[in-house]
Parts: sequence; structure tokens; C-alpha cells
Amino acid sequence: MTELELISGKPKIFAISSDEESLSLLKEFVEDYDYEYSGNAFVKEDVFDKLDKISPNLIFLDTEVENIDLEELAGDLELFNVPIILIVGALFDETIDRLLTKNPYGFLLKPLEDGEVQRSMAVAIKKHEQNIINVKTAQAKIKEKSTELVIEKSDSSFLLILCIALIIMAILTRNATWLQWVLLIPSLTMLLNSIISIRKMDPVIPYEEEDLPFISIFIPAHNEENTIEATVKSVCQSEYYKNEEPNFEVIVINDGSTDSTGEILAEIKKDLPQLKIVTRHPPRSGKGKGFVLNDALTLSQGEIIGVFDADTQIKTDYLMTIVQYLNGDIDGVQSRVKMFNRDENYLARMQHLEFASFGNTLIAKDNLGSTGFLGGNGQFVKKDAIIDCGRWDGFAVTEDLNLAIKIILQGGKIRYCGECAVYQEAVTDWSAFFRQRVRWAIGNFETLFVYFPQILRAKISLLKKFNILEHISFYSFNLLIFFGFVVTIINAISWFIFHSPTIIRMEAPFVVGFLSVIAFFPGIILALSRDKPTIQELIKDIIKYYIYCFHLIPLFFMTMKTMMTRKERRWSKTEHKGGKK
Repeated sequence: MTELELISGKPKIFAISSDEESLSLLKEFVEDYDYEYSGNAFVKEDVFDKLDKISPNLIFLDTEVENIDLEELAGDLELFNVPIILIVGALFDETIDRLLTKNPYGFLLKPLEDGEVQRSMAVAIKKHEQNIINVKTAQAKIKEKSTELVIEKSDSSFLLILCIALIIMAILTRNATWLQWVLLIPSLTMLLNSIISIRKMDPVIPYEEEDLPFISIFIPAHNEENTIEATVKSVCQSEYYKNEEPNFEVIVINDGSTDSTGEILAEIKKDLPQLKIVTRHPPRSGKGKGFVLNDALTLSQGEIIGVFDADTQIKTDYLMTIVQYLNGDIDGVQSRVKMFNRDENYLARMQHLEFASFGNTLIAKDNLGSTGFLGGNGQFVKKDAIIDCGRWDGFAVTEDLNLAIKIILQGGKIRYCGECAVYQEAVTDWSAFFRQRVRWAIGNFETLFVYFPQILRAKISLLKKFNILEHISFYSFNLLIFFGFVVTIINAISWFIFHSPTIIRMEAPFVVGFLSVIAFFPGIILALSRDKPTIQELIKDIIKYYIYCFHLIPLFFMTMKTMMTRKERRWSKTEHKGGKK
């Protein structure tokens, strides 16, 4: 028998033993429990012959059976994929210790007792059934993800070839009028988002103090010795109380760290009663952030689940502020994200502006019916909503975006909270930056390619469908958007310096070209203005950010190359160096 099917009728029980007294008791106890006793054997050849004919649902293996190498026999029995319960006599030697270590279905001591035998049978068979279901589910999931990977490769190839072909055609014909029309939709969307974000967001309805929900904070950590202590202490200092007691727990999942992360956590736990530590070891560790979060979800007690990166800093009133956004029929909320090292260099500063701009977009989506999105840091979701949509996808590169899409497709609502912020560490060198952004872009493309049919079929409004597609297709337009900017700049230089006709014609009506050029700027201006800069600072940051955004051109090609060549989905964490907060 190569696979145990779910049991129908009486389970068949087989024994490997030469102990007549134990066999007699075992037969009696099995039949009293209304299971079928299917015989026994104690000679190796007879054992395998009868197993082939009987196909039992459970095997009792007597460790005192004579003239058989127990470890060899146990290894051979694994081929039958049948649960084994050991029957152990008075002697516990090293061989039995090794068998007990490897055997997940337990053991019984001689002399056998009725209740213990029956309980062990029921538990072992039920456990094995569940293991079979889990294996089948995992195999089906892996097959599904393999199929999705093929779809992603083919769609990525098509998108790359299409974009390159359109650009080559524009260069050869010296006409990019089509590009102006293609970019009109994302341009209008950016412009409308900017306008809509000006409107004041709907106020929250605060919880009554006695109704404040318990919060579980998850902090995934892999080799985070530089930042984990400061992060955990910052979160544990939160002033979120109910009946004068902390109304939250902090679960740090140490995912196979090889540095001193584990030692640091063990040391600080002594003074932090809210802190719980979960340690994942190979081969379970390192499989993906979604798997890490799902493990923590199983252990959590909170009605609300918050997720922080291991480099996070928050203010003491953060939890009390953000939790109010989840009162009522709201399923999730994303807080504002700021960079605590934004003044370290140009790249860090631009990431700070980028997140400010993204927050501006989320304000617009909040005003358009709570169709915001979750980020990896500072997301808070009702536990029931996470479970109802199938938990986090461990195979997803950006598990946060994946979760948000599933919640919205089920009719859920996600808000944005700009009142409080998580402070995180900006990446300060370009190589690490591009690794991070390739991962983010891949996550967007994964979601677009895989969920596109589901989005079209979903029983949600057209506006929500458009908001989802506009958000997850952002990277798809990058190459064309910035090719259009390059053409505009080249034409402007040609006209001003050489007073010659445009090198590549763009002959759409003036309003179309004008919108395509200026749509980029209102959103970033509004985002920057929220920090109340001077006019000079505002102008400098706008110019710097405009230049910074041209990184999206090489990013597009790097992402397409990675998606077309990768053999599996793999989560790649951002390295946190630590530093001044």
C-alpha cells in the first residue's frame, strides 16, 4: 500500500509480535473497540507478504520481537506509509530510544491496558489521516504555484517584448503619438488621485475603553542583531492599556537566525512580559515571510494582528491611534511609513519622499471607499479577516499585497492612517536598493498575472476593480512612462538648442501631452507639502525625486529578467544595518 486513503468502514489493525499474551490482549482490545484485527506475523517475509494482502490502517510493532533488526524493519515499513505504534517491554536500550525519536505515533508499555490501546489507535489513525490531507494539500499548493510560475514567465516575456517592440517602432518611425494616448489613463489616474487626496478623510469612531481589542504584534526576524533590541523595546513601550494592564502581546519569530538575534531576544525577554519568542529551525525556516506570519497567527491571542519589520520604531501612542481605524466594518489599516535615516544620503531621502507620495495615494483610495493596500510594515488586520481569506500566502514574494487583494476581493475594506507612522531604515546603497525593489516589483507582477481573472469576476464594484488593477499594474507602465519622459526631454533640448523640429514626433492634442507631462507633479507636491517645507526645499526635492524616478527604467528590465529566469518563488529580506534613530 503506497497511500492511506481516508477510512471508510472498520480500520484494519495488524501486529508484528511473537508475544502470544500481548497478541491475545491486543486482539481483544481491538475488537472491543469495533476495529478489525487483521492478523499478525513475526517473520520478516511473512510480515511483508501479509501487509501487501491486508493493507492495514495501523501497525503495532513489538520491540521484543526476536530475530529481526528493528531499525531495518522500521525503515522498510515506511514504504507502506502506515502509522506504527511501538509496544515496549521493560528494556529501553539505545535502539528503542532511536525508534521512539523517529516515530511520531507514540508507544505503549507492556502489559497492555484496554483504554490506552484504544486511545492510541484512534489518535494514531486520526493523526495519520490529517497528515495525508496536509501532504495532499501541500502538493496541490505546490502544483498550483508551479502553474502560476509558468503563467508569470510567459506573461513577463510577452510584456517585455511588447514594450520593447513599441519603443523600437517609435524610434524607427520617429513618431510616439500612440504613447501619449497609452499613457493618458495612468496620467489621469495620478492626477485624479492627487485631487481626491485633498479631501478630508472620514473620521474614525473610537472604541469604548472596555471594548478595546487585544492586539498581537508580529515581528519576523532573520539575522537582525543590529536592530531587533531597539525595535522590540520600542513596541513594548506602547501605551495601550485596558483595565490598567497592557492590552497587547509581541511575538518575535526568530526565523533561523545564525547571528546573535536569538541571544539578544532571550536577554531582553527577562524585562518584557509582553514578549513571546518563536524560533524556527531549518529545514522549516527560511521558506518565506508568509509562512513565518502564519506560524505566529496560530499562537496569537489578539483580535487584531499587527506586523512590523525588525527595524521599526514607533511612538508610545501609536497602537492606541491606529486601532481606532478598525472599529466597525473595517478589516485592515495601513499606517504611514517614514524613514528615520532619511538625511543619511540622497537615496535615503528619496525613499522617504516616495513613501510620502504612496501615503498620498492611499488617502485617495481611502476616500474612494476604503480600497487601500497593506504594506509589509505597519499593517493591522482583524484576525478573522486573515483566516477567512486563507491566511498569508507563504509562496508570495509580497505577502502583504497578496493578503490585501484577497481581503478586497471578498468585499473587505482597508483604510489608511496618516495620524501615526512607523519609522524604518531606508536602504542606503544602490545594489541593496535594487534587490529590494526587484522583489517588490515581482510581487506586483505576480499579483497582476495571477489575480487578473479573479479581479474581473469578483462581485465588487467597477471602481474597486479599477483601483486594484491600477495599483498592481503600476510597474507595467514604468518603462513606457519614462520613455515618454525621455522623448519629451530630448525633443525639448532639440528645440531649445538646435531650433530644429522634434526628433520623435508626439502629435496628440496638446491637452493629452500636457496631462501626460504634468500628472506626475501634483501628487508629489501634495505629499511633500504635508511636512511643511520651504519653497526652496520643495523645488529641490521635486527635481531630485523626478530624477530618482528614472531608476524605474532599469528596474523594469531587471524585474523581467528575474521573473523569466527564476525557478522558484523565494522571499529575500532587506538587510537592516541599524544606526541612529
